[in-house]
Amino acid sequence: MQQVLATFLRKIVVILLVGFISISSFAISSAPSFAATPNQKLIQQENLDKPSQSVSDREQAYEEQLEAEKNPDKVFSENLKEYKKENPGEGIIEKAVEGAEKAVEKVTGKK
Repeated sequence: MQQVLATFLRKIVVILLVGFISISSFAISSAPSFAATPNQKLIQQENLDKPSQSVSDREQAYEEQLEAEKNPDKVFSENLKEYKKENPGEGIIEKAVEGAEKAVEKVTGKK
């Protein structure tokens, strides 16, 4: 009789633990999804805070893009210089790019 009662109690405890774990997993798994969604009111407020561009600013940006289109290598080198100023130190990617550039120079004979 005691064995049957002990077995029954164990089964009840196991069922309760499995149920508790299942319910708690639903509560835990839904929390990150709420954290990942941006608050729509904050996005709208950020858009309102941005100053609107004037026509002259847009025209100036358009002219700059036209100039950049004429000489893309110059723009690339300027952007690369800015990047290197902001990110000092040489990483593996930069070394690979430099190695590839040297290999291309050797093959083509151009600099």
